[in-house]
Amino acid sequence: MIALADCNNFYVSCERVFQPSLEGRPVIVLSNNDGCAVARSNEAKALGIAMGAPYHQIKRLCGRNGVFVFSSNYELYGDMSRRVVSVLSRFVPEMEIYSIDESFLNLGGFSDPLGLSVRIREMVRKWTGIPISVGLGKTKTLAKLANRLAKKEHAGCLEVEAGNRSTLGSVPIEDVWGVGRRLSVRLRRVGFQDAWAFAQAPSSAIRAIGGVTLERTQRELTGISCLAMDEVPQPRKNTCCSRSFGKPVTGRGELEEAVANYAVRATRKVRAEGSLACGLQVFLSTNRFRKDEPQYSNSRTILLDEPTDDPIRIVKNAKALLNSIYRKGYSYKKAGVLLLDLVSGRSRQGLLFEEHGDGRRRDFVNALDEVAARYGQSGAFLAAQGVRRSWSMKRQSRTARYTTCWDELPVAS
Repeated sequence: MIALADCNNFYVSCERVFQPSLEGRPVIVLSNNDGCAVARSNEAKALGIAMGAPYHQIKRLCGRNGVFVFSSNYELYGDMSRRVVSVLSRFVPEMEIYSIDESFLNLGGFSDPLGLSVRIREMVRKWTGIPISVGLGKTKTLAKLANRLAKKEHAGCLEVEAGNRSTLGSVPIEDVWGVGRRLSVRLRRVGFQDAWAFAQAPSSAIRAIGGVTLERTQRELTGISCLAMDEVPQPRKNTCCSRSFGKPVTGRGELEEAVANYAVRATRKVRAEGSLACGLQVFLSTNRFRKDEPQYSNSRTILLDEPTDDPIRIVKNAKALLNSIYRKGYSYKKAGVLLLDLVSGRSRQGLLFEEHGDGRRRDFVNALDEVAARYGQSGAFLAAQGVRRSWSMKRQSRTARYTTCWDELPVAS
Protein backbone atom coordinates (compact mmCIF):
# COMPACT_ATOMS: atom_id res chain seq x y z
CA MET A 1 0.00 0.00 0.00
CA ILE A 2 1.38 3.39 -1.06
CA ALA A 3 0.26 6.70 0.44
CA LEU A 4 0.83 10.20 -0.90
CA ALA A 5 0.91 12.90 1.78
CA ASP A 6 0.37 16.29 0.17
CA CYS A 7 0.27 19.62 2.02
CA ASN A 8 -2.86 21.62 1.23
CA ASN A 9 -2.15 24.98 -0.46
CA PHE A 10 1.31 24.69 1.07
CA TYR A 11 2.66 28.24 0.72
CA VAL A 12 -0.61 29.70 1.99
CA SER A 13 -0.71 27.22 4.86
CA CYS A 14 2.81 28.24 5.92
CA GLU A 15 1.72 31.87 6.11
CA ARG A 16 -1.36 30.93 8.13
CA VAL A 17 0.68 29.01 10.71
CA PHE A 18 2.18 32.30 11.93
CA GLN A 19 -0.87 34.45 11.14
CA PRO A 20 -3.92 32.49 12.34
CA SER A 21 -6.16 35.45 11.52
CA LEU A 22 -5.80 34.49 7.84
CA GLU A 23 -7.84 31.32 8.36
CA GLY A 24 -11.04 31.47 6.32
CA ARG A 25 -9.86 34.50 4.34
CA PRO A 26 -8.72 34.67 0.70
CA VAL A 27 -4.91 34.50 0.46
CA ILE A 28 -2.50 34.22 -2.47
CA VAL A 29 1.27 33.92 -2.67
CA LEU A 30 3.14 35.37 -5.64
CA SER A 31 6.09 34.03 -7.65
CA ASN A 32 9.50 35.63 -8.08
CA ASN A 33 9.39 39.41 -8.46
CA ASP A 34 5.74 39.31 -7.42
CA GLY A 35 4.77 38.19 -10.90
CA CYS A 36 2.07 35.49 -10.76
CA ALA A 37 -0.15 33.70 -8.25
CA VAL A 38 1.54 30.39 -7.43
CA ALA A 39 -0.49 29.45 -4.34
CA ARG A 40 -4.13 30.19 -3.53
CA SER A 41 -6.33 29.47 -0.56
CA ASN A 42 -9.67 27.80 -1.25
CA GLU A 43 -11.35 31.15 -0.65
CA ALA A 44 -9.14 32.78 -3.32
CA LYS A 45 -9.92 29.95 -5.76
CA ALA A 46 -13.64 30.57 -5.20
CA LEU A 47 -13.13 34.16 -6.37
CA GLY A 48 -11.91 32.85 -9.72
CA ILE A 49 -8.20 33.52 -9.24
CA ALA A 50 -6.43 31.03 -11.50
CA MET A 51 -3.09 29.35 -10.86
CA GLY A 52 -0.38 31.36 -12.58
CA ALA A 53 -2.56 34.43 -13.08
CA PRO A 54 -0.35 37.54 -13.52
CA TYR A 55 -0.77 39.77 -10.51
CA HIS A 56 -1.21 42.95 -12.54
CA GLN A 57 -4.30 41.36 -14.09
CA ILE A 58 -5.91 40.33 -10.79
CA LYS A 59 -4.77 43.25 -8.63
CA ARG A 60 -8.14 45.01 -8.77
CA LEU A 61 -10.01 41.78 -8.10
CA CYS A 62 -7.84 41.21 -5.04
CA GLY A 63 -8.42 44.74 -3.80
CA ARG A 64 -12.21 44.57 -4.18
CA ASN A 65 -12.44 41.25 -2.33
CA GLY A 66 -9.92 41.86 0.45
CA VAL A 67 -7.46 39.23 -0.74
CA PHE A 68 -4.27 39.05 1.32
CA VAL A 69 -1.27 39.05 -1.03
CA PHE A 70 2.20 37.83 -0.03
CA SER A 71 5.54 37.55 -1.78
CA SER A 72 7.24 34.15 -1.82
CA ASN A 73 9.11 33.38 1.39
CA TYR A 74 11.20 30.43 0.23
CA GLU A 75 13.32 30.30 3.38
CA LEU A 76 10.21 29.77 5.50
CA TYR A 77 8.59 27.30 3.10
CA GLY A 78 11.73 25.18 2.84
CA ASP A 79 12.10 24.94 6.62
CA MET A 80 8.40 24.11 7.13
CA SER A 81 8.72 21.38 4.50
CA ARG A 82 11.62 19.83 6.42
CA ARG A 83 9.50 19.85 9.59
CA VAL A 84 6.61 18.09 7.86
CA VAL A 85 8.97 15.45 6.44
CA SER A 86 10.45 14.95 9.92
CA VAL A 87 7.00 14.13 11.31
CA LEU A 88 6.14 11.79 8.42
CA SER A 89 9.39 9.87 8.84
CA ARG A 90 8.40 8.91 12.38
CA PHE A 91 5.56 6.73 11.12
CA VAL A 92 7.02 4.77 8.19
CA PRO A 93 10.30 2.97 7.48
CA GLU A 94 10.35 3.91 3.79
CA MET A 95 9.56 7.30 2.31
CA GLU A 96 10.25 9.22 -0.92
CA ILE A 97 10.30 13.03 -0.84
CA TYR A 98 8.68 13.86 -4.17
CA SER A 99 8.56 17.66 -3.93
CA ILE A 100 8.58 20.46 -1.37
CA ASP A 101 5.01 19.61 -0.34
CA GLU A 102 4.56 15.94 -1.37
CA SER A 103 5.96 12.66 -0.05
CA PHE A 104 5.20 9.04 -0.91
CA LEU A 105 4.98 6.69 2.07
CA ASN A 106 5.24 2.90 1.96
CA LEU A 107 2.48 1.55 4.21
CA GLY A 108 2.98 -2.07 3.24
CA GLY A 109 2.72 -4.38 6.25
CA PHE A 110 0.45 -2.12 8.32
CA SER A 111 -2.83 -3.74 9.31
CA ASP A 112 -4.88 -0.53 9.03
CA PRO A 113 -3.21 1.84 6.55
CA LEU A 114 -6.24 4.14 6.34
CA GLY A 115 -6.40 4.50 10.12
CA LEU A 116 -2.67 5.17 10.20
CA SER A 117 -3.10 7.85 7.54
CA VAL A 118 -5.70 9.61 9.68
CA ARG A 119 -3.27 9.60 12.63
CA ILE A 120 -0.46 10.91 10.45
CA ARG A 121 -2.66 13.72 9.18
CA GLU A 122 -3.68 14.70 12.71
CA MET A 123 -0.11 14.59 14.01
CA VAL A 124 1.32 16.70 11.18
CA ARG A 125 -1.35 19.35 11.79
CA LYS A 126 -0.74 19.28 15.55
CA TRP A 127 3.06 19.47 15.42
CA THR A 128 3.57 21.79 12.42
CA GLY A 129 0.24 23.54 11.86
CA ILE A 130 0.21 22.40 8.21
CA PRO A 131 -2.96 20.64 6.94
CA ILE A 132 -2.29 17.66 4.67
CA SER A 133 -4.34 15.25 2.59
CA VAL A 134 -3.44 11.57 2.27
CA GLY A 135 -4.35 9.37 -0.69
CA LEU A 136 -3.82 5.60 -0.63
CA GLY A 137 -3.55 3.01 -3.36
CA LYS A 138 -1.59 -0.06 -4.43
CA THR A 139 0.51 2.08 -6.77
CA LYS A 140 1.87 5.62 -6.87
CA THR A 141 -0.58 6.65 -9.59
CA LEU A 142 -3.57 5.38 -7.62
CA ALA A 143 -2.26 7.14 -4.50
CA LYS A 144 -1.89 10.37 -6.47
CA LEU A 145 -5.44 10.05 -7.80
CA ALA A 146 -6.81 9.27 -4.32
CA ASN A 147 -5.01 12.29 -2.90
CA ARG A 148 -6.62 14.55 -5.47
CA LEU A 149 -10.07 13.33 -4.46
CA ALA A 150 -9.22 13.41 -0.74
CA LYS A 151 -8.53 17.14 -0.92
CA LYS A 152 -12.07 17.80 -2.07
CA GLU A 153 -13.91 15.46 0.27
CA HIS A 154 -13.55 12.34 2.42
CA ALA A 155 -12.12 14.29 5.38
CA GLY A 156 -8.67 14.50 3.81
CA CYS A 157 -7.97 10.73 3.64
CA LEU A 158 -9.09 8.31 0.94
CA GLU A 159 -8.12 4.89 -0.38
CA VAL A 160 -8.84 4.06 -4.03
CA GLU A 161 -8.87 0.51 -5.38
CA ALA A 162 -7.93 -0.30 -8.95
CA GLY A 163 -11.31 -1.85 -9.79
CA ASN A 164 -13.46 0.97 -8.40
CA ARG A 165 -15.32 2.01 -11.54
CA SER A 166 -17.39 4.78 -9.96
CA THR A 167 -14.33 6.51 -8.50
CA LEU A 168 -12.06 6.16 -11.53
CA GLY A 169 -14.92 7.12 -13.83
CA SER A 170 -15.33 10.44 -11.98
CA VAL A 171 -11.75 11.54 -12.75
CA PRO A 172 -11.27 13.30 -16.11
CA ILE A 173 -8.45 11.88 -18.18
CA GLU A 174 -6.39 15.09 -17.98
CA ASP A 175 -6.34 14.83 -14.17
CA VAL A 176 -4.53 11.48 -14.21
CA TRP A 177 -0.95 11.84 -13.00
CA GLY A 178 1.40 11.59 -15.98
CA VAL A 179 -1.16 12.34 -18.70
CA GLY A 180 -1.41 16.12 -18.91
CA ARG A 181 -3.14 18.32 -21.46
CA ARG A 182 -1.48 17.29 -24.71
CA LEU A 183 -1.89 13.56 -24.26
CA SER A 184 -5.41 14.02 -22.87
CA VAL A 185 -6.49 15.63 -26.15
CA ARG A 186 -5.27 12.62 -28.13
CA LEU A 187 -6.83 10.18 -25.65
CA ARG A 188 -10.19 11.94 -25.77
CA ARG A 189 -10.19 11.75 -29.55
CA VAL A 190 -10.17 7.97 -29.38
CA GLY A 191 -12.83 7.81 -26.67
CA PHE A 192 -10.87 7.64 -23.42
CA GLN A 193 -12.63 10.40 -21.48
CA ASP A 194 -11.84 9.38 -17.91
CA ALA A 195 -9.46 7.32 -15.77
CA TRP A 196 -11.66 4.20 -15.92
CA ALA A 197 -11.87 4.15 -19.72
CA PHE A 198 -8.13 4.77 -19.88
CA ALA A 199 -7.39 1.90 -17.47
CA GLN A 200 -9.55 -0.55 -19.46
CA ALA A 201 -8.10 0.37 -22.88
CA PRO A 202 -5.89 -2.08 -24.83
CA SER A 203 -2.25 -1.59 -23.88
CA SER A 204 -1.22 -1.55 -27.54
CA ALA A 205 -3.48 1.45 -28.21
CA ILE A 206 -2.06 3.34 -25.22
CA ARG A 207 1.51 2.55 -26.25
CA ALA A 208 0.81 3.85 -29.75
CA ILE A 209 -0.35 7.18 -28.32
CA GLY A 210 2.18 7.83 -25.56
CA GLY A 211 4.81 5.13 -25.68
CA VAL A 212 6.03 2.97 -22.82
CA THR A 213 5.77 5.79 -20.28
CA LEU A 214 2.03 6.22 -20.81
CA GLU A 215 1.56 2.45 -20.77
CA ARG A 216 3.20 2.35 -17.32
CA THR A 217 0.69 4.93 -16.13
CA GLN A 218 -2.15 2.78 -17.40
CA ARG A 219 -0.77 -0.33 -15.67
CA GLU A 220 -0.46 1.63 -12.43
CA LEU A 221 -4.17 2.47 -12.62
CA THR A 222 -4.95 -1.25 -12.88
CA GLY A 223 -2.98 -1.94 -9.68
CA ILE A 224 0.28 -3.12 -11.27
CA SER A 225 3.18 -1.24 -9.73
CA CYS A 226 5.61 0.14 -12.30
CA LEU A 227 7.10 3.04 -10.32
CA ALA A 228 9.28 1.97 -7.40
CA MET A 229 9.84 3.93 -4.23
CA ASP A 230 12.96 6.07 -4.49
CA GLU A 231 14.25 6.54 -0.93
CA VAL A 232 17.55 8.11 -1.98
CA PRO A 233 17.14 10.85 -4.61
CA GLN A 234 19.41 10.37 -7.58
CA PRO A 235 22.17 12.99 -7.88
CA ARG A 236 21.50 15.68 -10.45
CA LYS A 237 23.17 15.53 -13.84
CA ASN A 238 23.05 19.31 -14.14
CA THR A 239 22.00 22.10 -11.83
CA CYS A 240 20.89 25.63 -12.62
CA CYS A 241 20.45 28.80 -10.61
CA SER A 242 18.80 31.80 -12.25
CA ARG A 243 16.46 34.62 -11.32
CA SER A 244 14.68 37.49 -12.99
CA PHE A 245 16.00 40.79 -11.71
CA GLY A 246 13.87 43.05 -9.53
CA LYS A 247 14.63 45.90 -11.94
CA PRO A 248 16.19 46.17 -15.42
CA VAL A 249 19.96 45.85 -15.24
CA THR A 250 22.24 47.60 -17.72
CA GLY A 251 25.65 47.77 -16.04
CA ARG A 252 28.29 45.08 -16.25
CA GLY A 253 29.08 45.39 -12.54
CA GLU A 254 25.57 44.50 -11.39
CA LEU A 255 25.45 41.58 -13.80
CA GLU A 256 28.75 40.28 -12.43
CA GLU A 257 27.38 40.46 -8.88
CA ALA A 258 24.25 38.56 -9.90
CA VAL A 259 26.17 35.87 -11.77
CA ALA A 260 28.58 35.46 -8.85
CA ASN A 261 25.65 34.92 -6.47
CA TYR A 262 24.01 32.39 -8.78
CA ALA A 263 27.32 30.56 -9.20
CA VAL A 264 27.77 30.28 -5.42
CA ARG A 265 24.19 29.03 -4.92
CA ALA A 266 24.52 26.44 -7.69
CA THR A 267 27.84 25.28 -6.29
CA ARG A 268 26.32 24.81 -2.82
CA LYS A 269 23.66 22.55 -4.33
CA VAL A 270 26.41 20.49 -5.96
CA ARG A 271 28.51 20.33 -2.78
CA ALA A 272 25.47 19.22 -0.75
CA GLU A 273 25.13 16.18 -3.02
CA GLY A 274 28.84 15.39 -3.03
CA SER A 275 29.15 16.06 -6.76
CA LEU A 276 31.64 17.85 -8.99
CA ALA A 277 30.93 19.99 -12.07
CA CYS A 278 32.72 19.21 -15.33
CA GLY A 279 31.30 22.16 -17.25
CA LEU A 280 29.85 25.62 -16.80
CA GLN A 281 27.37 27.73 -18.74
CA VAL A 282 26.35 31.37 -18.22
CA PHE A 283 23.37 32.94 -19.96
CA LEU A 284 21.59 36.28 -19.94
CA SER A 285 18.60 37.80 -21.71
CA THR A 286 16.50 40.93 -21.99
CA ASN A 287 12.75 41.13 -21.37
CA ARG A 288 11.13 39.55 -24.43
CA PHE A 289 7.76 41.03 -23.49
CA ARG A 290 9.05 44.58 -23.92
CA LYS A 291 8.61 44.96 -27.65
CA ASP A 292 9.57 48.64 -27.41
CA GLU A 293 13.12 47.76 -26.33
CA PRO A 294 15.99 46.14 -28.26
CA GLN A 295 16.25 42.40 -27.59
CA TYR A 296 19.34 40.32 -26.94
CA SER A 297 20.09 36.95 -25.40
CA ASN A 298 23.20 34.83 -25.40
CA SER A 299 25.03 32.06 -23.57
CA ARG A 300 28.53 30.66 -23.41
CA THR A 301 29.76 27.27 -22.22
CA ILE A 302 33.16 25.90 -21.23
CA LEU A 303 34.42 22.50 -20.11
CA LEU A 304 36.55 22.69 -16.97
CA ASP A 305 39.98 21.09 -17.14
CA GLU A 306 39.27 19.42 -13.80
CA PRO A 307 35.88 18.59 -12.19
CA THR A 308 35.34 20.94 -9.26
CA ASP A 309 33.02 22.07 -6.48
CA ASP A 310 35.14 25.11 -5.63
CA PRO A 311 32.87 28.21 -5.67
CA ILE A 312 35.84 30.58 -6.03
CA ARG A 313 37.00 28.88 -9.18
CA ILE A 314 33.47 28.63 -10.60
CA VAL A 315 32.78 32.33 -9.89
CA LYS A 316 36.00 33.31 -11.65
CA ASN A 317 35.10 31.32 -14.76
CA ALA A 318 31.46 32.47 -14.68
CA LYS A 319 32.52 36.13 -14.69
CA ALA A 320 34.84 35.48 -17.62
CA LEU A 321 31.99 33.86 -19.58
CA LEU A 322 29.67 36.74 -18.74
CA ASN A 323 32.15 39.32 -19.99
CA SER A 324 32.43 37.46 -23.28
CA ILE A 325 28.68 37.72 -23.98
CA TYR A 326 27.82 41.06 -22.33
CA ARG A 327 26.79 43.82 -24.72
CA LYS A 328 26.21 47.48 -23.86
CA GLY A 329 22.95 49.23 -24.64
CA TYR A 330 20.54 46.56 -23.42
CA SER A 331 18.29 46.33 -20.36
CA TYR A 332 18.78 42.81 -19.03
CA LYS A 333 15.95 41.01 -17.27
CA LYS A 334 17.50 37.66 -16.38
CA ALA A 335 20.80 35.84 -16.00
CA GLY A 336 21.78 32.43 -14.78
CA VAL A 337 24.48 29.85 -14.18
CA LEU A 338 24.29 26.18 -15.18
CA LEU A 339 26.71 23.56 -13.83
CA LEU A 340 27.03 20.70 -16.32
CA ASP A 341 27.91 17.00 -16.40
CA LEU A 342 27.97 16.47 -12.64
CA VAL A 343 29.95 13.48 -11.41
CA SER A 344 30.42 11.93 -7.99
CA GLY A 345 33.01 13.56 -5.76
CA ARG A 346 34.26 10.09 -4.83
CA SER A 347 35.68 9.70 -8.31
CA ARG A 348 37.69 12.91 -8.11
CA GLN A 349 40.79 12.64 -10.26
CA GLY A 350 43.12 15.60 -10.14
CA LEU A 351 45.49 16.82 -12.81
CA LEU A 352 49.08 15.60 -12.88
CA PHE A 353 50.22 19.15 -12.10
CA GLU A 354 47.26 20.13 -9.92
CA GLU A 355 46.48 23.84 -9.69
CA HIS A 356 43.08 24.03 -8.00
CA GLY A 357 42.80 21.67 -5.06
CA ASP A 358 45.12 22.60 -2.22
CA GLY A 359 43.98 21.81 1.29
CA ARG A 360 43.92 25.43 2.48
CA ARG A 361 41.48 26.38 -0.26
CA ARG A 362 39.15 23.51 0.66
CA ASP A 363 39.33 24.40 4.36
CA PHE A 364 38.50 28.01 3.55
CA VAL A 365 35.49 27.07 1.40
CA ASN A 366 34.22 24.66 4.05
CA ALA A 367 34.50 27.38 6.70
CA LEU A 368 32.67 29.83 4.42
CA ASP A 369 29.79 27.40 3.97
CA GLU A 370 29.63 26.65 7.68
CA VAL A 371 29.42 30.33 8.66
CA ALA A 372 26.79 31.02 5.99
CA ALA A 373 24.73 28.03 7.14
CA ARG A 374 24.86 29.10 10.79
CA TYR A 375 24.46 32.87 10.49
CA GLY A 376 22.72 33.30 7.14
CA GLN A 377 23.94 34.15 3.66
CA SER A 378 24.96 37.64 4.77
CA GLY A 379 27.22 36.14 7.46
CA ALA A 380 29.91 35.10 4.98
CA PHE A 381 30.14 35.62 1.24
CA LEU A 382 32.62 36.33 -1.52
CA ALA A 383 33.39 39.95 -2.34
CA ALA A 384 32.36 39.27 -5.94
CA GLN A 385 28.79 38.73 -4.70
CA GLY A 386 28.47 42.40 -3.75
CA VAL A 387 26.86 44.07 -0.75
CA ARG A 388 23.93 46.22 -1.90
CA ARG A 389 22.63 43.85 -4.59
CA SER A 390 20.08 46.31 -5.93
CA TRP A 391 19.31 43.86 -8.74
CA SER A 392 17.82 41.29 -6.33
CA MET A 393 14.36 40.00 -7.11
CA LYS A 394 11.44 42.04 -5.83
CA ARG A 395 9.62 40.66 -2.77
CA GLN A 396 7.87 43.71 -1.39
CA SER A 397 5.24 41.75 0.56
CA ARG A 398 7.44 39.00 2.02
CA THR A 399 6.62 38.05 5.58
CA ALA A 400 9.25 37.39 8.22
CA ARG A 401 11.46 34.31 8.00
CA TYR A 402 10.04 33.14 11.31
CA THR A 403 12.05 29.93 11.66
CA THR A 404 15.37 30.61 9.93
CA CYS A 405 16.43 34.16 10.83
CA TRP A 406 17.25 35.28 14.40
CA ASP A 407 16.23 38.87 13.70
CA GLU A 408 12.81 37.81 12.46
CA LEU A 409 11.74 35.30 15.10
CA PRO A 410 8.11 35.72 16.25
CA VAL A 411 7.80 37.62 19.52
CA ALA A 412 5.17 36.80 22.13
CA SER A 413 3.80 39.77 24.04
